[in-house]
Amino acid sequence: MCTDIFELLQQRRSVRKYQEKEVESEKIEQLLEAAVLAPSAANFQPWRFKVIENQDIIEELRKEAMVAFNTNWMSKGTLKLIAVCADPTKTVDKYGERGENLYIIQDTAAAIQNILLKAPTLGLGTCWIGGFNEEKVEEILNLDSSLEIYAFITVGYPEEKLGPRTSRRDLSEVVSYIK
Repeated sequence: MCTDIFELLQQRRSVRKYQEKEVESEKIEQLLEAAVLAPSAANFQPWRFKVIENQDIIEELRKEAMVAFNTNWMSKGTLKLIAVCADPTKTVDKYGERGENLYIIQDTAAAIQNILLKAPTLGLGTCWIGGFNEEKVEEILNLDSSLEIYAFITVGYPEEKLGPRTSRRDLSEVVSYIK
């Protein structure tokens, strides 16, 4: 298990193969505690998390709401799914269109990243899923009308030891300095 942040960043992977091993509730709680430590615009903390443990609902989401995407790997019986939602009301009231189109997305993305980084310290793997039919998800999860769904995160014990990260672009390709 990693504890150094740079080592953690280098080792984090999207996991799509999970063991048939139940994820303990305490570990899910730790992931969510990490999520709420994320920064947010005006500290509104608009995120709301739905932990989906019911395998029938996960399967329905996979088949009905994520139908255009290859999600067959989500059929593992011990997989947990975290729906990352937000109530944009306060952010939109304060920041208008920029709050709705940018700050809410940044806020939820920061919370998601915290979950992704915390998971390996608990021996867990995750995968961030952004491709789904929002209307179907809202229907299946019976979401309150004030909530918007932004992403899902699968959580489970990785089936395989995570290997080395695929190559990354060199800093010289992505960084420029303005002096």
